Amino acid sequence: MLFTDENIAKLFGAEAAEDESNERFREYFFYNQTYENLISDLPLRILVGHKGVGKSALLKRARLNDADRKTLAIWVTPGDVSVVSTQQNVTDFTKLVEYWKQGILAITAKHVLGEVADSLLNSERMGLFANRISTFIPALTSLMAKKSGDISNDVHRAVVDNFVKTGVINIYIDDIDRGWSATQADIKNISALLNAMRDISNNDRRIRFRIGLRSDVYFLVRTSDESTDKIEANVIWLTWSNHDVLCIMAKRIETFFGVERDQRDILKLSQGDITKDIFSKIISPTYAGSGHWANRPIHNVLLSLTRQRPRDLVKLMHGAAKKAGKNSFISSTDLGDSFEGYSNERLQDIINEFRSELPDIERLLLEMKPTKRERTAAESYLFSTDKLSKKLAEIMRHVPLKFTNGRPVTGRALIQFLYKIDFITARKRLEDGTIERRYFDRSRFLASEFADFGFDWEIHPAYRWALQPQDIQDVIDSLGR
Repeated sequence: MLFTDENIAKLFGAEAAEDESNERFREYFFYNQTYENLISDLPLRILVGHKGVGKSALLKRARLNDADRKTLAIWVTPGDVSVVSTQQNVTDFTKLVEYWKQGILAITAKHVLGEVADSLLNSERMGLFANRISTFIPALTSLMAKKSGDISNDVHRAVVDNFVKTGVINIYIDDIDRGWSATQADIKNISALLNAMRDISNNDRRIRFRIGLRSDVYFLVRTSDESTDKIEANVIWLTWSNHDVLCIMAKRIETFFGVERDQRDILKLSQGDITKDIFSKIISPTYAGSGHWANRPIHNVLLSLTRQRPRDLVKLMHGAAKKAGKNSFISSTDLGDSFEGYSNERLQDIINEFRSELPDIERLLLEMKPTKRERTAAESYLFSTDKLSKKLAEIMRHVPLKFTNGRPVTGRALIQFLYKIDFITARKRLEDGTIERRYFDRSRFLASEFADFGFDWEIHPAYRWALQPQDIQDVIDSLGR
């Protein structure tokens, strides 16, 4: 097996679930309790997690499950939503919720009925849908029953027949936060959409919604709108442990080589055994070199650079395999040569993702690089809350920082922001000498502006080569401090 572009894509998987073929995707999909919660027989499921944790993958697998069960399902695109959102000029929140109810049902009808409903989104008829939620499904089933006999495709006819019988339709919404700028208008719009979905599904539980939201978007909506407490029970948080992330990649490797190994058996393996039995097929099991990582198991290196996001490990393996070229094995040198590129891309990711919320985020992050004096210190990437506040105060003196939603820019507000985007992680050394690390998804109040929980802060290793590209070995050594 040579590391051609084709083999790299097949082995490690596509970086985005929507780019993967259904056949390969089914082979390596990693099942967890979050997926089971997503496909449960409940009308509203809101899947929340950071970008890159696999929200789109779970939504895609849930829709494939619908296809297997012949359940009618539609996939609402950002383009569909923009047709509705760009037409609105509603300031009253209650009216905005009603507007979204009209829009969602009109979009649904258009997906189900096709050209027959093309005019719904641009006419006054759209308003009729919100007032007739109780008759929406009966009307659709009646129309679909008439069309059933004209459908030649057996699979499509089975889906239509099942819908006519049950009236159940699953509506998937992903990438709804595309173009998100964290303004008050954006926050209000997302909140109204969530409330509209809740109202519709409560009125007719056969209309079921599955939506993916970035955790930072949900956090701002949840903390800005008191009405969101009513949807909190419908939220499913998608998070992974480091062990999970390693197992996800191990399953991809095993299925690529045609090894039939139950996912539960992989999860039972220690990380050392995963490296020895599975990863060693494609990559050196130990990291050769000097400094902190010298002769360490390769999984220690890989997991240090991922932010508990499966996509991070996919990107890291893609980069290392490309450095290996047409060889059949990734060496420590290949992996090491990929670090700077990987780090630059991860920094660019969060700049692109959060620039709309803090326009000068790039200057802020680059100013977080160690100064000459800090590089000589033992802990150039580690900060107490006071030390980090002082560094940020210095940055604010010459970098004009302003949150788009009008939130005051203070040192503690910036710490919370950096923690939310996973640029920094919370860190505490325990009595036995081990280090406990916390991410925003699981402990979002650790960076509260009003309380100190005794954690220090650490710039995540994924960004350090981008901040200190001229000192590759210094960055590696910093990981052991």
